[in-house]
Amino acid sequence: DAFTWAAVAWQSIGNTLFGYGAWAWLMARYPAATVSPMALLVPVFGIGASALLLGEALPPWKLGAAALVLAGLALNVLVPRRT
Repeated sequence: DAFTWAAVAWQSIGNTLFGYGAWAWLMARYPAATVSPMALLVPVFGIGASALLLGEALPPWKLGAAALVLAGLALNVLVPRRT
């Protein structure tokens, strides 16, 4: 039906243009070592969006996994690098 085709069009055009556009914009302005770890946030945002929009359950193991990803990113981004 039309709703299915609209969803496919959004996934293929809207998300792709936004995702790659935002990624290219960030890569042009910041070092790759700063931007590339942020790709690890994709599953965290996916879990959050599915819980918020679809009512999917958030068992403790999913929250723990998201916390581990966020803690790893915080260590990578916020702690100054030592040479």
